[in-house]
Amino acid sequence: MTPSLRTASACRAAAVLLLAAAGHAAGHHPWLALPGLYAAAVFAWCAARARTEQRLWRARAQRAELLSRPRPRQPLVPVPCCAFWQHSDGAVHGPECTRPAAARVVIGEGCCEPWWTSLGTRHDAGCRRHSGSSERHRNRTSP
Repeated sequence: MTPSLRTASACRAAAVLLLAAAGHAAGHHPWLALPGLYAAAVFAWCAARARTEQRLWRARAQRAELLSRPRPRQPLVPVPCCAFWQHSDGAVHGPECTRPAAARVVIGEGCCEPWWTSLGTRHDAGCRRHSGSSERHRNRTSP
């Protein structure tokens, strides 16, 4: 039993005894009960504070014990945030990505959304890299 718990028990017992004494005094004269009720309230408050201190001490001890235990290292695997990120192996983020703007990379001018989400197997009709597009090699500088 810690000192805080002993103090809480003693204050609780004193509060109960003072409450009983105040009840007995109230039978003789009501004004005699007021000092006993006041003292009982003070001891009840002291008991509550000591019990709270005991709980805080126990929580700190448990936290220190948990922090002192060695933890196994786990590899950091990021959670997928959008379909673009998932299908591009984390290289590109989509326009409706949930990541912060600083962590996103926008899709380049070279291709379309279906190409990214289908891993390069589908294209939009207006895509520049689509085989039927007239602007297919627009960005190329040499033949």
